[in-house]
Amino acid sequence: MKALEAMHRDWPMATEVRKLQSRLWRQVRKEKLKTILVTSAVGGEGKTTTVAYLAATIALHPDRRVLAVDFDFRHPQLHRHFSVEAEGGGLAELLAGEITLAEAIRKTSLPSLDLLLVGGRPSEPENILTSPMLEPTVDRLREMYDIVLLDAPPLVPVADAAALVPLSDGILLVVMAGKTPKPHLARARELCLGMGGNILGLVVGNAKEAAPDYYHPRYYYEYGGAKSGGGTSG
Repeated sequence: MKALEAMHRDWPMATEVRKLQSRLWRQVRKEKLKTILVTSAVGGEGKTTTVAYLAATIALHPDRRVLAVDFDFRHPQLHRHFSVEAEGGGLAELLAGEITLAEAIRKTSLPSLDLLLVGGRPSEPENILTSPMLEPTVDRLREMYDIVLLDAPPLVPVADAAALVPLSDGILLVVMAGKTPKPHLARARELCLGMGGNILGLVVGNAKEAAPDYYHPRYYYEYGGAKSGGGTSG
C-alpha cells in the first residue's frame, strides 16, 4: 500500500501523522463525530495525501472501521495512494441508482479500511453533489463505519465542497506553509462557518521548506482549533 510505504520511508512525517490521528480520534470519540471533511482553500495543498495517511494510520487499529471517500470528481487521486484501480463503479453510479452501496465500496489490503471512489467522471459534478441520494447515503455510511473521511475538492475555486459541509460532523482544513494565500484561507474558513461547518483544526504541511531555520520534524503537521481565530496550535 503506497500510503504506508511512504510513511515507512519518512519516519518524522509518519510520527506527525500518528499524532494527528491520535488527536483526531480522541475528538471523534469524545464528541461522537463520524464524518470528517478534509479540504483546502486551493488545489495542491495535500488534502488527498492527508486523507490517505490518516485513513491508513487509523485503520492500523483492527477494531476501527474506516472508510475514505473520494468526492473530488474533477481531480480524483485517492486511489493512487492505495494501489487501487480507478475504473469500476463508484459514487457517480451509486448516487445515480445504478449500483448498490455494497457494489461501490472497494476493499484495501488493510482489513479495517475501505474506499469509495468517484467512479465515472460526470461532466457536471455539482449535479452529483445535489443528488437526493447523497444525504441518505452518507447517513448509511455513518452507521457502517466508526469514521468516514471525505476527500473534498478545494473550497475557493469551485462550489462542490460547500455542498458537503452540511453533511460533515467536522472539518479539517489543509494548508501548505509558505504557499496558501492568506486571503484564500480566510475565504475558505468563512465558507465553512457560513454553511454551519464545525472546523476542527488546520493540518499544516511544508514547514521545513517554508521556515528551514526553525524546522524540526514535529512541524510536518500541526493540528489545532480554527473555529474562532483561524490559527493553529502545536
